[in-house]
Parts: sequence; structure tokens; C-alpha cells
Amino acid sequence: MGRAAPPYDAMSELGASEFTDLCIVTAVDVEFNIAASLLSGKRLSEEPQWERNPGSAGIHACLVRTVSPRRKPAGTDACAPRRRSRGMKICRGLFGGRRVTILQSGMGAVGFAERLAKHLSNNRYDALIVAGLAGGLDPRLRVGDAVLYSLCYDARGADFTRREPPGREEVAATACDEALSGFLYGALTRSGLSFVQAPGITVGKVVTEAKEKTTLGAHCGAAAVDMETYETLDACARLGLPASALRVISDEAGRDIPDFNRIYNSDGRMNGWRTFAAMAARPSAALRLLLTVRPALHSLKATLQAAMGA
Repeated sequence: MGRAAPPYDAMSELGASEFTDLCIVTAVDVEFNIAASLLSGKRLSEEPQWERNPGSAGIHACLVRTVSPRRKPAGTDACAPRRRSRGMKICRGLFGGRRVTILQSGMGAVGFAERLAKHLSNNRYDALIVAGLAGGLDPRLRVGDAVLYSLCYDARGADFTRREPPGREEVAATACDEALSGFLYGALTRSGLSFVQAPGITVGKVVTEAKEKTTLGAHCGAAAVDMETYETLDACARLGLPASALRVISDEAGRDIPDFNRIYNSDGRMNGWRTFAAMAARPSAALRLLLTVRPALHSLKATLQAAMGA
């Protein structure tokens, strides 16, 4: 069980300097590893995940429910077989005097909101920050620039290929916590890092074409695009946990990138062979991305240092 703490609504009344117990959510391994590398006294663990698996009784654990014989539906079992899949990666440690927990959501954060809710039922934090790389939608942003989200649109189900693409008023949005965003704004300002505070947008697939990025940014007024932020912020909003998002541009608005939409497994983890095939299919875009990913990751590390060290 996690340590006792005041309810989240009480946390919202604390000053920004009281964010001493932070949760950082990253999507993929490289982001998780960069965040974890900053912590001292760190320890890694996994929280198990369970999936329904009706055909594998006997070798996997069962979740047993007590069912009254009179109310048991025909053709169902009292013991519903479930199997354990890969757990949610967790790293806990210290950064200065601040306690920090790093979680990995997986690419696209498939099912992460449910896993996060379960995690937060046993662990209490002052605030949560979604951090990682993002695609640029504002042509003025360069690789390595940070975007502190003011809010995040949900365009996972929107069709931006139609003649009249949806505008910002047609998609759902969730705002970032003002106190936490102010805390991060001050930290980034003092660090001297290049950043903007602007809306971001979450989509259901990797945006690979420059023209798609331009359309998306123009119609929603967003500066950066990712695949995880909205679901995480929305889950935190339902729980009353202060949350914000801090992203670093890895590919600029005017640049195409390889089609990475088929390289991820169902759990959001990268498949090495599919990644190689996607990059080989668009070699010039792949080479350009390889040349920019190192400075983007370096900037992500510096941005996380500034955020956690404020």
C-alpha cells in the first residue's frame, strides 16, 4: 500500500513549492530511461497487468468471484481465467529533496488510464507531469524546443483528411493544472531553456507527413502533437490530481518522418524489425530523424532536470 496523504482536492490548495512528491509519465523506453537516469537511490519495479484469457485455464491465475447459483448466468464460469501480461514499468528515486516516481504508459497509452487509476489508488502524489518527445505543429519551433501544454485536445477520433477538417471547437479538450503549470513555467524560465506555453493535441496515430502536421496545427491552434497526453491528463482530472504536460520537439512541422504506425505491438512497445523496415522505406526522412533525435533527447533530459530541480 502507498503512504497516507491528504486527498487530491486538498493538494490543489498547496503552493507550487509544495510539489515534493512528483509522478512523471513517459511513453517509450528511451524516455523512461532518460528520466530514470536522473534519480538517485532509484529502484525499478513492475506492477502486474492482467488480461482475460478464457482459453488458458489451469496455467494462469484466476480471479474468483462469489456468484449466487440462482444469479449465475447460463454458460459462465465462477472463475474467470486471466493471464498476466507485461507489467507497468516503475522507477522510484530522489532528485534533490524531491521524491519522484517514473511510470511508462507505452506508445499511445493503450489502456493506461485504467492502469493509472489502479496505481493511484495505492500511491499518492502531489502532482503528475506527462513528459517526452512530440511532433512539432508550429513552424517556428525547432528540434529540442520544449512545449509546456496549457491544455490538450483529443483528436484521436477526428478525421483531418476531409475537405473541412474539424476545428478546435469540435474536439474535446482538458486543461493543465494552473498551479503546476506555473511551477513548471518558472522552472523552465530560470533554466534558460527554449520553450513556449501553448496547446498540444493527442492523436490516434503517428503524424508522418508535413502537410498533415500543418493542417493539424492550423485547425486546432496546437504547437505539438503526441499520442498519450490527453488520456493521462483526463484520468488525472477525474481523480482530482494536478497534472500538466511538458514535451520536447523531435521532428519539426515542415519535415516528413518514416511511417512508424506499424512498428508498435498492442502493448505500445516497439518492434525492432518493423522499425528497421519503416526507416528503410523512407531513407532520407529516416537519416534526418536520426540526426535530430540525439539533440532532442539531450534537450528532454535538460528539460526534466529543470522541472524536477526547481
